[in-house]
Parts: sequence; structure tokens; C-alpha cells
Amino acid sequence: MSSTSAYLKERAKVHLEPTFCIAALQTQGYGQRQRQWLSNEGSLTFSLLCRFNIPLHELDGLSQMIALSLIESLGSFFDDRLYLKWPNDIYSDSGKIAGLLIESVKHDACSCWLVIGIGINTSFIELSSLKQKNPPPTSASFLKKISQEGGGDFFLHSLVTCLDRLSQNFNSASFEKSLKRYQKHDYFDLGQEVIVYDTGQSIYGRYKGLTQRGELLFESEGKLKTYRSGNVSIRAVSDIKL
Repeated sequence: MSSTSAYLKERAKVHLEPTFCIAALQTQGYGQRQRQWLSNEGSLTFSLLCRFNIPLHELDGLSQMIALSLIESLGSFFDDRLYLKWPNDIYSDSGKIAGLLIESVKHDACSCWLVIGIGINTSFIELSSLKQKNPPPTSASFLKKISQEGGGDFFLHSLVTCLDRLSQNFNSASFEKSLKRYQKHDYFDLGQEVIVYDTGQSIYGRYKGLTQRGELLFESEGKLKTYRSGNVSIRAVSDIKL
């Protein structure tokens, strides 16, 4: 398959219903800023099409909430500590573990349909350890397809159940309530020297955490700035190879 997210975006034009799609191998996977997401037989790549009962413009913090759900689901299978790197990547001490991309396919004044694409680099973990013969019961209609497309996978069932619950209950205050949970996994330390890359510019400053809406809080030249996800990325100065 070229891309699970691309497939669901096309499917949504004809069948707008909760859907799960998993690929044994993606040939044209992509991430933020259309960067290629390379996958192989050791990768776990899947996407979900689901409806959120909230207007598109009130989704601030959703990406961080989904990343938090992902890291907490993965945490049971890793001995190493896992970290959330804003806006939506997951790292361990060994390297990047997972990333996600959220795309809107339809929206109105009260709700929106989103495709959530997730890729997991299983070179750091045995894929078999993510599986269990008897997954817990689930409620989302699209979970029925997991048994057909991805096998009886405990990790997928538990994660998708969590995302299904999030799609039904997410509101503009959700991330604010989960900010402390996010901070426990933050890749960066408060006050750490970082570089923000924004529309071709490299801006040096210090990391100040996230706002209650999931925005990056950054201090540069004595001034506080906020950034949303999208074309913005951040790196620690200590990670830059001279």
C-alpha cells in the first residue's frame, strides 16, 4: 500500500464512516511538511478515520493528546523511558520511536472528520511483544476490521479504544487538564537551550514548556513567543552537530 492515510482520505470521499487501516508495508508514507516516512516490514503503520464532536478551530491540543495516548500505550512494552517531543513525536534514549500526522477531510460548524496517521519504528522493540491473544473488548465500529486486517493485536485494540474515547470526549479544555501528564514525558527541560525552525528561520532561545492549549512556549531575546505545530519544529542545541 502506498499510504494508509492517503487511502482513508480517498475512501472518505465515498464512505464517511469510522475506519481503521493498517499496512504491512507502506511505499509512500509521509509525515509533517510532507516529509517521507520510510517504513519496512519491521514497521507498524496504520491510520484511523474518525469523527470529533467539536469544530475544527477548537482542536488546539489534540495532537499532543493523541501523542500522549500513544506514549502511554507504548510505555507498557518498553524498558527505556519514552519522551514526547513537540509537536507529536515520540523518542526513547535509542532514537525516534513513533510519529503521527493529523489531517482534516471534512468539517462543519459542530464537528470534523480527521485522519490520524501513526507510524512506529519497531527496530527498537520486538513487534511480537505488542501482541496478546485476547484483546480487551472495544466499542468503536471500525475496530471490527482490526481482526481482519491486522490480527488480534492487544496494543492496537487498546490504543484505538483510547483514541475512540478521545474522539467522543475531546473539548477545548482537554489538554489543559492533561498538561501535567504531558510534562512527565517532555523531551525538553524547562530553560533548556533550543533552536526553533520556523519558515526557513533558525531562532535560538530557551524552552519554556507548553501553553494550556498545547502551543510551544519559547523565550528568545527576553521575549516569550508561542508557536503552533505545522511548519514549526524544535531541536535542542546540544543535539546539533558542529
